[in-house]
Amino acid sequence: MAEAPGGAGAPRAVLHDIRYSRWSGTLRPRPTAVASFVASSVRRPLGLRRSAGSKVWPFLLLAVAYLPALAVVAVPLLVPQVTLQPTELISYPNLLATNGVVLLAFVATAIPSMLTRDRRDRVLALYFATAVSWVEYLVGTFLAALSLLAIIVLGPMLVLFVGSIATADDPGRWVADNAADLPRIVLAAAVVTLFHTVLGLLVGALTSRRVFAVGGYLAVVLVAPVVTVLLATVLGDEWPLALDPASGPIRLAASIVDGSISGPGGLAWVVWALVVVGGSAVVAARYSRGSDT
Repeated sequence: MAEAPGGAGAPRAVLHDIRYSRWSGTLRPRPTAVASFVASSVRRPLGLRRSAGSKVWPFLLLAVAYLPALAVVAVPLLVPQVTLQPTELISYPNLLATNGVVLLAFVATAIPSMLTRDRRDRVLALYFATAVSWVEYLVGTFLAALSLLAIIVLGPMLVLFVGSIATADDPGRWVADNAADLPRIVLAAAVVTLFHTVLGLLVGALTSRRVFAVGGYLAVVLVAPVVTVLLATVLGDEWPLALDPASGPIRLAASIVDGSISGPGGLAWVVWALVVVGGSAVVAARYSRGSDT
């Protein structure tokens, strides 16, 4: 090949034979894309495959969430004189209420950013230019968020349930007497996790700035309780408490586990349904337009 202009020291021009060719490998099924979104979306909030510093906050919250359940299970195991069951030391509703602050902190710092990050980095056009649809993108992100919150909400209650079996004098009889608690525990956890998953993703879908998403979610779950308590005090009635997005789902979950809810439950269910169904519809409408969201 002839030398490029500029003398002997100039770099030579090289022509490469570049052409498109058919993919000859095995195509993976479309659900693989959803599974990929789930895996990557779970890893990032937990700081997996990232620096050690990024793991401190999420795993600190996880440790705080599991500490009460582990503590009440460890007491009967380590102290034979204690004959109380773990569920007698702390009930499932009390465990839900205890972990409420941890849940709100985890949602605020992890869930909205699942959507804001991709829009901030302008990678949605790359996703949707492939075979991945906006539905598959949202389903994968939703399942990842739901899984993360289930670790916070459902996990400690399962530890309490299994620990009660391990500390019972007659584990078989205890399981027979309390087997009905397990589906109620799962359903109660689903009520809480669905609500905050949709609320967190809704806030994240409305802005590409993580700080605004975090601030918006915290404003909803921190200001609303103050307003509802003031309304309940002024009106002398408990129905405004059903509007509280922080304690409302937990009170509904408590009613599922042992019927301990106070005040009107019907309005709380209406608020829950409006957030879950309405919020899901808003997120879907936001992303159905494609990469210009």
